Amino acid sequence: MDTGRRHALELFGPYGPKLREQIGRKVSAEHEASVDAQEASGHRSRGVYGEFWRGVLERFEEFGSWPNSALVRPSRAPYKVPVVNGVAIFPWRFASNREAEFSATPFGTSDARMAVAKLRPPPIQTAFDLDLPDAGLTPEDRALLDSFSDVTADAAVTSGRLVLVAISSSSRGLFSVDWGEAELGPNGCVTWAGFTESLLPTHPAKPVSTSQTRTFTSGRVPDKFPQPTKKPGDPSGE
Repeated sequence: MDTGRRHALELFGPYGPKLREQIGRKVSAEHEASVDAQEASGHRSRGVYGEFWRGVLERFEEFGSWPNSALVRPSRAPYKVPVVNGVAIFPWRFASNREAEFSATPFGTSDARMAVAKLRPPPIQTAFDLDLPDAGLTPEDRALLDSFSDVTADAAVTSGRLVLVAISSSSRGLFSVDWGEAELGPNGCVTWAGFTESLLPTHPAKPVSTSQTRTFTSGRVPDKFPQPTKKPGDPSGE
């Protein structure tokens, strides 16, 4: 079992691997939608893409309907954050370029952000009537869940844990998508508290040609003034 899958199971329980898979997809989908909206606007300003933060938060709200999950509003924020298995999941676009330092970028810049770092789950129902796909667990996954089920149960009751999805992107590209458990320091910046992993999708953000034989400039150049086909019997024919 790879370390990322083990980490997801330990933090989020049976649906951890599905969550891990969906996070990367949702970030990529929102990036592509934001790029399309920016291009459609025709604006020189990059403000349209700047609404990425709001769109990705809305996409993450789906996780609040998963088993053992809830949506929690941090302080008086205009958004809610999913808390899955007692752990808050927050997508944070911390930079618009490759050069920015994650650990040097202030996170706790508002009451809402400060509250995100210590969200506690509300009472959650133990049974859900949801049409969710199978968790896709292997026998190894189930054995691992059994081995630390008591630990995760305690964490769900007492923790104010935060998993951060740190994103660097702009309308020019999706540069990084890293996730892991994070802690807020006294300087308002966050540091990784343990295992981190890149969830950056490997597929291109926009469709590209896969043709191996033809390009825009290959092939026969069409005649500018095509001549009509001559038929037998025409006066000028042979």
